[in-house]
Amino acid sequence: MTCPVTSAVTSQSQPAADASESGDVVERFNRFAGSVFVALFAAALYDQAMLPAVSAALEDTGRIRNTPWLRALRTAASDQIVFSGEEADRRAEAERLVRLHRDVKGVGSNGVRYSALNPESWNFILISTFFMHRNAFIATTGEQLDAAANQAAWDHFRQLSADLQLPGRSRLIEDYDQLTAYYDHLVTEKLESTSTLECAVAYTMRPARPDFLPVLTAPLWAITSPLIGHVLTVLGFGIMHPGVRAQLPTVWTRRHDVEFQLLTALIRSAYRWLPRRLTDTPLARNRRDYERLIARYKGIGLTSFAAD
Repeated sequence: MTCPVTSAVTSQSQPAADASESGDVVERFNRFAGSVFVALFAAALYDQAMLPAVSAALEDTGRIRNTPWLRALRTAASDQIVFSGEEADRRAEAERLVRLHRDVKGVGSNGVRYSALNPESWNFILISTFFMHRNAFIATTGEQLDAAANQAAWDHFRQLSADLQLPGRSRLIEDYDQLTAYYDHLVTEKLESTSTLECAVAYTMRPARPDFLPVLTAPLWAITSPLIGHVLTVLGFGIMHPGVRAQLPTVWTRRHDVEFQLLTALIRSAYRWLPRRLTDTPLARNRRDYERLIARYKGIGLTSFAAD
């Protein structure tokens, strides 16, 4: 296999787009990264909980089990800074994340020591994040990426996450084909079902009412949460590497394939036709407005101060 994209994603994708016809892939990726649709596929990140060292760290901190909504919001906010923030803010956020993760270390229930900054664990988090964005992009746009576009997207991700990468030989793999081979190796040799994964899946399938919703919404949430959870799991698991999905504590069936196709068709229509002011995240909307104003101001300037 050449890339960790499920058959459900591939069957709904269009032929690889020529960059001259569809614009630069980096620009398209940036637009998608700044949309609210990314959050619909967040369950694809659960492959991170399948690496035993990462699972041990997540269990010890307890935030997935005890405050999942707050953790999800913090993760989303951090991702937005990295993907849509100014360079100085991206750098500061990366430095903050690296500094705080130095404290995440200990001994797992299996007796094996773990550290968040272990190169394999740290890089796997970054790689998982990239593939979630890549595969969600394909599902949302209907666009299948060719070899050049895959490499360009990966190069761009590595550039954005440069300050998050570990130094020296521990930096991320540069070649996209080698990256997919490495991910396949991890899926086959390293990933496994863990208690952290089981907790995350169970919570997503029937999410508890977020603390930021008033108590009055409890009856409505009790009715709608199973449907919300089902949609989130179908979308997130639908873009997973098949080998990862096969290890989940759920069974993926043909019915889920059909549901995934229907849901992504609706999402593609919404992404294509809804105004960006409705679908952009607040930070992406702010950046777009800023860039538009800057271009307008620059457009009224003279090209020469010489006498007319």
